[in-house]
Amino acid sequence: MGFKPLLRHRDTTVNETKTGSLFIEESEAASVAVVALRGTDLIVVEQYRHQLGKNTFELPGGGLDAGEEPIVGARRELKEETGIQASQLIPLGTFYPQPYFTNRHSHLFFTEDTNLTGAQNLDEDENIFVHQIPVNEVLASIEQGHYTDGELGYALFLCMLKGYMKRG
Repeated sequence: MGFKPLLRHRDTTVNETKTGSLFIEESEAASVAVVALRGTDLIVVEQYRHQLGKNTFELPGGGLDAGEEPIVGARRELKEETGIQASQLIPLGTFYPQPYFTNRHSHLFFTEDTNLTGAQNLDEDENIFVHQIPVNEVLASIEQGHYTDGELGYALFLCMLKGYMKRG
């Protein structure tokens, strides 16, 4: 597309477009997130995001390992971040949070198969708090602007469109 590479780091390149804006291109640009229901409650993770300087409320998930299938990564991330093991995951779709800025995308999954099997197994730089919150409270928090993670909102929207979840 005529991008000018400005910086390369591992599998990531920061490019400058013809108009002078930046575009981040990653060769392994995929992550996963899981909408995990326990009854009428949603599993939500809270973690500090340095980029924003505050805690955010998000779905459990994270980056895929090199060559890892999305469904395998979704199971792994759900268990690592929450201690929940899900044998059944239903693909919801793919989410591109900022296609004008990066090629990063996220594979979204849904499960009601939420068996608590142990403790979290977090990465060294993670500090994640797990919450079980009624779906209606999560939706109200999104509506009121308290939960602002785009992936969370889009995934719940897909769940409602596909009939996995209703606003009560």
